[in-house]
Amino acid sequence: MRAVKLAGVEQIEVRSTPDPVLQDDRDAIVRVTHTAICGADLLPYHGYTPGFETGTTLGHEFVGILEDAGDRVGGLRPGQRVVNTSMTSDGTCAHCRAGRPTQCESRALFGYSGVYPRLEGGQADLVRIPRADRCLWPVPEDVSDEDAVFVADILPTGFLAIERARLGTGDLAVVLGCGPVGLMAVLCAVGPARRVIAVDGIPARRALAQKLGAVAVEPSEAAAAVAAASGGLGADAVIEASGSHAALSASLELVRPQGTISVVGAHFEPDFPLNNLLMFEKEITLTFSIGNPGRDRERLFAMIQDGVLRPSEIITDTVSLDDAAQAYRAFDAREATKVVLTSA
Repeated sequence: MRAVKLAGVEQIEVRSTPDPVLQDDRDAIVRVTHTAICGADLLPYHGYTPGFETGTTLGHEFVGILEDAGDRVGGLRPGQRVVNTSMTSDGTCAHCRAGRPTQCESRALFGYSGVYPRLEGGQADLVRIPRADRCLWPVPEDVSDEDAVFVADILPTGFLAIERARLGTGDLAVVLGCGPVGLMAVLCAVGPARRVIAVDGIPARRALAQKLGAVAVEPSEAAAAVAAASGGLGADAVIEASGSHAALSASLELVRPQGTISVVGAHFEPDFPLNNLLMFEKEITLTFSIGNPGRDRERLFAMIQDGVLRPSEIITDTVSLDDAAQAYRAFDAREATKVVLTSA
């Protein structure tokens, strides 16, 4: 089978590798039809992930056909379309029992190694799914693969960002960063919010945010846009989806007193200079989130089925798995906003 491997820093190779096999009675084998490149894939791509093992198959967002399953994988049948959850969980540890599967004591992220136990990802023709009874979910017949692939990770992340932001009906929301996760936050905020202001420096991303129903502005215009929309009070909720120092600092300025900043951008800096004076003076709530597909996938599929959400609208490039190296370069250069690789 073909598999997209990280061969070194900024070196992507599509290699021929042995087909995966069942290793446990909770395993499944999925033939991948659609798999997406995520911003999190760029961290090992650039060599930023400690201990990442060369040769790991990338990818934690994928949809496919169930080919085979162990005896303890109930509720699924071969030939059924399924979507994965980006991260595994055992269902038995203290975190899982308390409803915190993203903090599972034995969690692993598909397509990652080093910071998590190595788990081969879904940017391949076939992928082995451990704990498939928890990781896989059937895709409804009236939901396309292109929409379903978002349910693996970034749509639940955007959805949780809005939930954790405590966004109320009629509130003003600001989304900083209109990459794929930020656009999912825009998608989920439009409707509950009276206005969504989306901020990004890339015109193509602003155009996508505007298409989803936001007012899109450049970073230099954000403060004035928020002041005009709020009578100078600030935004009720700010979703920081950039993962940058500048965006997190700007969030503190843009949010109103007693407002909420919901961070879903990936931050790894241990010494961020948080403005405690401003946090205390404005009584700001600051929260960080990782999406929870296992909890929210049924609701999100229902919203897709009802036409409330159309996440596939942000796909800018659909290419063959064979062209993964070029796709990574375009995604990294921000020439493509959301790339889906197909088995064709």
